[in-house]
Amino acid sequence: MVELIVVIAIIGLIAGLILSAIQYARESARRAQCANNLKQIGIALHSYHDAHRGLPPSVIWSPYGEPLGNGNFPIGVIDAITVGKSSAEDRVYANWLIMLLSYLEEGSLGMQYDSRAPISDERNAGLRSHELPLMKCPSDPYNGADNQYQRSESASGPGYARGNYALNAGTNRSCLEGFPSCDDGFSYEGKELASDNRRVWGSGLGGANNSTNFRTFQNGLSKTVAAEEIRSGIDAFDRRGVWALGFVGSSITSVHGNYGNKGPNQGLDFIQGCPRLQAKLGAKLETENMPCSFRKIPIEISEKATARSQHSHGVNLIMADGSGRFITDDVDANVWHFMHRRDTPAAQVNGF
Repeated sequence: MVELIVVIAIIGLIAGLILSAIQYARESARRAQCANNLKQIGIALHSYHDAHRGLPPSVIWSPYGEPLGNGNFPIGVIDAITVGKSSAEDRVYANWLIMLLSYLEEGSLGMQYDSRAPISDERNAGLRSHELPLMKCPSDPYNGADNQYQRSESASGPGYARGNYALNAGTNRSCLEGFPSCDDGFSYEGKELASDNRRVWGSGLGGANNSTNFRTFQNGLSKTVAAEEIRSGIDAFDRRGVWALGFVGSSITSVHGNYGNKGPNQGLDFIQGCPRLQAKLGAKLETENMPCSFRKIPIEISEKATARSQHSHGVNLIMADGSGRFITDDVDANVWHFMHRRDTPAAQVNGF
């Protein structure tokens, strides 16, 4: 009997080790697939740059100005649909991923986009709800067709498909250059924010109606993050991880390092709609490591989001030269900050 018990215990131990090894191998394969997807995005960014002599804007905004901000907020941070406006008042058009579709061997899907209409228009429903495998990291269980993003409470039918990759907008503070107490804020063109604000850009890539060029990468392409992993929202009204929507948190990361989240999988994402998520999900946001917050200002805005993943201890990145990196969660905050800037001399990157 003793010998039988010992044999059973040994078999159980071996089975446990085998299962752990299988799970590790599966996650390694998923992480590799995720890194490969980012590699394809990096190649597409270079192809776009070669064809257009610049990188795609993070979002196309039309017409100019943000009337919902009462002259206090620029274009690109307030979602009119979320606050109850109709699609006729939506100013959000193509984002950087829509503009890359033809370079990602998804030209037929890209042709479905009607550039005369905002992304919320019914004419673009087929594109925005399309489940695009290349945009999904297989480690994220929330990026399926059963969890599409619903942009408003009155929305019905297909929503916005999820994605796991975002363009790096930079490390700037959540303010505009020239405004009181704003040091190292975002740059903008168009003094009257409510009516003629035409462009907004930071120290990363792209910007609202703004295209960056590789010539402006003072830090070097190999040391500047181009795109990185993000996680899909864990609820239908969680706007994070939406591949066809050009907002911070959806397909853009912003305010990294010293001014915001100190590294990947850390801190809070400041996104529009967070109060509703907190009321509905409560502690689940924390247990899922998807916490969010918002500033107590007259209208909610999406202003800060960091890289996140379901991998163990880190995230995949693609640098501007097309090289892939896996960065651990304990990366130095200063390194994380400077590697998300294109305009910082390499000498300041603390050996990265």
